[in-house]
Amino acid sequence: MLITTDGTVISRREVGDNDVFVTILTPDYGLIEVSARGAKKYTAKNGGAVQLFSAAKYCISERNGRYYLDSSEIICLFYDIRTSVEKLALASYFADVIRYSATQGQTARNIYRLYMNTLHFLANGQRSCDFLKFVFEMRMASEIGLLPELIGCADCYRYEGVRLYFDIPQGKVFCREHLKRRGGAPYADVIEISSGQLEALQFACLAQMDRLFNFRVADKALNVLCYISENYLIRHFDHRFKTLDFYNTTMGIDHTRGIYFYEDE
Repeated sequence: MLITTDGTVISRREVGDNDVFVTILTPDYGLIEVSARGAKKYTAKNGGAVQLFSAAKYCISERNGRYYLDSSEIICLFYDIRTSVEKLALASYFADVIRYSATQGQTARNIYRLYMNTLHFLANGQRSCDFLKFVFEMRMASEIGLLPELIGCADCYRYEGVRLYFDIPQGKVFCREHLKRRGGAPYADVIEISSGQLEALQFACLAQMDRLFNFRVADKALNVLCYISENYLIRHFDHRFKTLDFYNTTMGIDHTRGIYFYEDE
């Protein structure tokens, strides 16, 4: 069987002196692990297409349940990502999230489009790393069935004129009154948010893909949103990513600054 598909490399491992195995995210087949024989050679015809984060049109043959790269046509190398430690670390984290949550043999059109658009903005620097991280984390969670409830307070549906809190474990928003009635929650799991931050969460989770990155968030508000998106993903995946720890440690990031946690009065 011969497959022709667009895709982007999200992981790569070298085997022997000349061969490479790559995991490719595709819109129609999900994740595919492909053997690229001789791709490490200086003169390899597929050498560029099997670099990490490269996007290409791949012609792949399937034999006995294994996939082999026959030919490729490069679409974009996202070279600028490799010139920045911050961008490289963040792109690696995004790739790990996809590898953890996407599956082989199932369509992943929205995930593929999300990843490609995120890499585009990451490479050209038109959006900040924190902004891209927040949007990617919340939209990725939504695409795999972990969409939080964001219409307003989960009990009374109000979202204006009240103090709002996002409950990370439950994935719900509560006003202070109904949060107190529920007995509150652990200190670091419930964060106060403004109505504007609620709108940003709604947009990141629900906007059409072609408009997903077309909004702005002030730095102070974005810091809160980054804390929410990061911890929401970790909590509901029940998994912590080493690439995330590396990104945060390398950049000296502390998203707890300026955040108001719920405290019962």
